[in-house]
Parts: sequence; C-alpha cells; structure tokens
Amino acid sequence: MNVSLQHRLLWLLLSVITSVWLLACWSIYKDTQDEVEELFDGNLAQTAKVLYRLLEHEILDHDNAHFLTQALELKHRYERKIAFSVRNNAGELLASSSNILKFPAEMDSDGYHDYIAKPYNWRVFTFKAKYGLVQTAERYDVRNELVNEVSLHTLKNLLFALPLLAILIWLSIGRGLKPLKQITYELTLRTHDQLQPVSTQAVPVEIKSVIDALNSLFQRLENAFENERRFTADAAHELRTPLSGLKVQAQVALRSEDPQVRQQALQKILIGVDHASHLVSQLLTLARMDSPQPLSIKTIDLQKVVQQVLNNLMEKALEKNQDLGLMVQTENTLIQGNAEALEILLRNFVDNALRYTPELGEVTVSIVQVAMGALCLSVSDNGIGIAPEQREKIFERFYRGNHQHIQGSGLGLSIVQRIAELHNLRIELCDPPQGSGLVVNVYFPVVEKLDMHAL
Repeated sequence: MNVSLQHRLLWLLLSVITSVWLLACWSIYKDTQDEVEELFDGNLAQTAKVLYRLLEHEILDHDNAHFLTQALELKHRYERKIAFSVRNNAGELLASSSNILKFPAEMDSDGYHDYIAKPYNWRVFTFKAKYGLVQTAERYDVRNELVNEVSLHTLKNLLFALPLLAILIWLSIGRGLKPLKQITYELTLRTHDQLQPVSTQAVPVEIKSVIDALNSLFQRLENAFENERRFTADAAHELRTPLSGLKVQAQVALRSEDPQVRQQALQKILIGVDHASHLVSQLLTLARMDSPQPLSIKTIDLQKVVQQVLNNLMEKALEKNQDLGLMVQTENTLIQGNAEALEILLRNFVDNALRYTPELGEVTVSIVQVAMGALCLSVSDNGIGIAPEQREKIFERFYRGNHQHIQGSGLGLSIVQRIAELHNLRIELCDPPQGSGLVVNVYFPVVEKLDMHAL
C-alpha cells in the first residue's frame, strides 16, 4: 500500500511534536510542583515565625494565654486544610487552630516533616524558639490542587494549539512538496521518446539529487536507444549489399544450364555467405560492446591471452606462408581487464595484419614494459600499411580507406576502439623503424599483485 509523502510527513511531525509536548507537560508539571512546594514551605516557615513573634508575650505570661485555645468558627473552606499550634517549653498548648493535630514527638525538631493523619497527608514546619514551639501544617491536597490547576491551564493552551499546528504543518508540507508535484506532472506529460533532462532550476537541494539521478538514467536510456538505432541502421545498410549479391548469384545458378557457370555462382554464394556471417558477427560484437552493462574486470595474464589468439590464427598465417610470432620482454604481464574483450581486440589487430600483409610476410606480437611500469602490446607487420592521413579515420565504422579490394566489414577497428575506451587504453599507430608496414601499440597500466582466482 502506497502512503502519501505529505501524510507521512504530517504524522511523523505530529508524533514528534506530541512526544515533545508530553515531555514538556510533564516537565512543566514537575517544575510547577517544585515551585509550589517551595512557595508553600516558605509560607509555612514565615507563618510560624510571625505567630511566634505575635504570641511571644503571651507565651511568657502563662496566666493570660488560656483564651487563645478557644475554638473558632471555620468560615473558609481552606481553613480545614491548614493548622497551627503554639506550645511553651513545658509542652502546654497556648494557641492552635480549630482542627488541631497531635504531631508525634519526633516532629518537635526544627525543620520540615511529612505527617500522615488519615485520610490526609500533611506538610508540617516546626519552629523551635527560645520560649516555645510553633508548628504550622498544611494538607498536601491544597498544593496538588494548585499544581493541577496551573498544569491543566497550560495543557489546555497546548492542546488547543495542536489542531492549528496540524493544519499549518499540512499547508507547509503541501507548499514544500509543490516542486515535486510539478516535476511529477511534467514527467506524466512526456512520451516514451522524450528523454531530455529535467530542469533542476529552482529545485530544492533534497530533490535535486533525485532529479540528477533521473537525468542520468535518461542519458543512459538515450545512449542505449541511440546505439540500438545506429546498430539497426548499420545492419540494414551493410547487409543489403551482400544479400542482394547472394540473390543475384542464386538467380544465376538457377537460370544457367552451364555446369561451370552454376558452379562459379555457387562458389560466390559461399563467399557471400561467409562475408555476411562475418559482418553479422562483427555487428553483434559491436552491439555487445556498446551495451551499457559494464564489463567484468579482473586481473588476467596478457601473455596467455596473446598466445590463445595466435594459436587460433596460426592456420590463417600458414595459408599465406606468413611468419606469426610472439616476443615477450618482461616478466610481469599482468593487467586489469576483460579477457574476452581483449581477445577480440587483439584478434582484430592480428587478423588485419595478416590480411594486409602479403605472402611470406612477417607479423610479430610483442609485450614490453615501458616507462612508469606500464605494459605495451605491439602488433607489427611488413604489409601495405596505412597512410598517415587515414589513420585518424580508420576507427570510424565501415571506413576501409584504399583497401576496398580486400574482403572486410570495416567494423573491426571500431570494435577495437570501443574496447579500448572501456579499458582506458591508449592506442598508437606508427610506421615501423625499417621498411613498409604498420606498428600498432596498445598501452596497459601494470598490475603489481596477481589475483590467482582471476586466472
């Protein structure tokens, strides 16, 4: 069940405010109780001392003090809740309230005492003076009544403020979420092909991170769609020619009655199928490299990858009597990368070198350590080479320069460039030190420690 963010924030804030409010009420109650206790204790002490000063003469004159013990009519409801008594040093009662209490002897010492005379609790103050003893007492319910009235008054004000506070919070949250609602409305109106970034102008900081993540997703989707459109267009464009050629040769084979012509047409069909199959394979590889899914990067041994590629292409080199060799001039050949992708990269370089190198030619793959501990993978040949002005264009898709007569799809180096980008590799094309041909250098950062599980 989805819950409204506005409702969730409202209940969360109200819960927090109510909790703080309850703690504040309890704190107010305790503080009020303490203050009332101190106030009433002070009144008890002050009353006892005033009584002693007023009756000090009567305490000294015992014969004239007997009239003070006469009961007086209670005229106020609080009079039953307070009491006092005055005694001389001999313990004789000289003056008291009508609701006199008999306090135990342990309360004759100076200070405050708590006394229980069922059903009430009393707070007693004893003032022991030079000529007598004065005790003033007060019931605790007088104090509690005052504390409760003060606390209840404060509680009512806070309680009445809660609904108003809830309304103000609701309106404030609604106003605060207005940018989010605006963005939601804008995204609702978009179609599937509208992937332009959402504007972050005047967007709160808390929402900006969400919008940035959403824009990043839109960009990745746009790239994925663009790669798909480009792949579809490239496949349609490049497959049109070989398929048309296959159709023409098939028609020639069907119509011709000459076995030799029919045989030649079938041979051309096989060549065309091989070319189309190679083209489809290259297109699928390129599409896989263009995928937004990241490659699995591990620590691998570059020498093992090179040996695997050379073993697979050795038969092709033997068909043209070419010398295909490997030269390793470093002990550490560990790199970080994806073995499958790097195998594709190297196979394209070596395959191109073999294809554009004449019979009895040489193709050499070498691994050397260069400055700063980096590894350099070189593929050199003594073939026809590439003109310097064309070297920047050969990584473009379907670009084949002046070598249209040699079979190929023009996608191999595009795949190589994409793999290099995914591995942060640097590719350098240069002339060999002597003679014709081409040298391709690929620079890898070196890995110091070997991950045995990756190998």
